[in-house]
Formats: sequence, structure tokens, C-alpha cells
Amino acid sequence: MLHTTKFLAIGTLAVAAVALSGCTQLSDVAHGEATTHADTRADLTDPPAWMPGDATDITVVVGTEGGSGSAPSSTVFTSADGVTSDRCETVPRKSAPTVTISGAPDPYAAEQVTTCGAWSMVSDGDRWHAWTPNPNDGE
Repeated sequence: MLHTTKFLAIGTLAVAAVALSGCTQLSDVAHGEATTHADTRADLTDPPAWMPGDATDITVVVGTEGGSGSAPSSTVFTSADGVTSDRCETVPRKSAPTVTISGAPDPYAAEQVTTCGAWSMVSDGDRWHAWTPNPNDGE
């Protein structure tokens, strides 16, 4: 009996350790999102062309549920240079992100957005919030 109790206690501790180490992944799965973080633009595998070279403290949240087409995504980053791509323009805001990131600049406070193709973005100082899809803003 004592051997069985020790075995169950060790097994319970092992499961708890695995569960605690995977909290972010479990939360992501439960919410239908995948979250990644990068310290700099250079740390990203495939950064968007419009993202400034000085971008830091980058959080990307991608929706993992849904049908065809590209998944909804939001990106928040810090950049003193800002988004200055020749392919971007300023237009009236008609969309908002479907994937949220805590602490991101509020898109609803903006009357205008910067659009770069399928992405729209707003800034609050040097903190930027970009999202796709952006129906009626861009593509």
C-alpha cells in the first residue's frame, strides 16, 4: 500500500510539473491562439516587410481556429523609427483586430490607421499595434 501511495504521489507531481511548464501553450490552445515573443526584429523567422528595423519587444498572436484564408493576427512592438514603408498609406480606420494583445495601443481610439497591404496599424507614442485582416482599410 505504501509503495502504491508513493507511486501515485510521484505521478501526480510529474503531471503537475508538466502542466505548469505548459501553461502558455495550454492557454493558447484553450483560446484558439498561438503567442510568440521576440526581443528584436532580427529574432523573428519571417518578419513582415513593413516592420521597422529597430522593432523590439515584439509580441505576435495568431488565431489558430477558422476556415480558409489567412489566420487573423495581431502584432505589438516598440519602434522609435515607426512604420515608414513606401507601400504604406494613411486611411480612415474601418477595421479592428479580431485577435487582441493586452496592453496594445487601442485601435478604437484612432480615426486613422496606417495600412501596409493586408495589415492595419496604430501607434501610441513608440508602441505599435498591427493587425490582419483589415477589411475596408486595405486589401
